[in-house]
Order: sequence, then structure tokens, then C-alpha cells
Amino acid sequence: MDHEITGNSPSIWTQLKLLSEWSPLLAFGQSFISTQDPHSKAIILADAAEWCARKTETPVDDQLIGLLSAVLASPQGEALLRWGVEKVHGEA
Repeated sequence: MDHEITGNSPSIWTQLKLLSEWSPLLAFGQSFISTQDPHSKAIILADAAEWCARKTETPVDDQLIGLLSAVLASPQGEALLRWGVEKVHGEA
């Protein structure tokens, strides 16, 4: 139910539970912000996506994100990412 429509807000305990449950995303965000290397940022995003995928009940997203993460972590995936970043930034 939408809390803004009903005027009810979740209890402080519910809010704390949600914060605790989703706090790993804050760590991913902090790592992402503090990293300058595009490939390292992509790996952090892939890790965060894997974490989120594990929160769902379907295995398909786990499998897809796992495969994409593996490709990204490979030397060829890193080369592809860096090539794409160079093209977007007009460096090559």
C-alpha cells in the first residue's frame, strides 16, 4: 500500500529493518563513488547487481547477471568496456 496516499508511514522498526536489510547497497555506493577507474566502477556495479538479483525469487536474473559479471571480469570484457568508454569520451 502506498504510504503517501494513506498517510500512514512505516514504523521506526520497519524502517530500521529495511535499512539493515539494504545497507550493503550503501557500501557498494561508497566504493563506486571513491573509485575513478571505469572498469573498477563497472565491477562494483556488477557486484551490486548480483546482490540485488539474489534478493529476488527468480533464478534467471541471478544467472544473467552472473554471466555478464564473468564476461566483464575477463580480460576481453575489460578491453570491451575500456574501448566503449574511450568511444563515448571521444578519446580514440
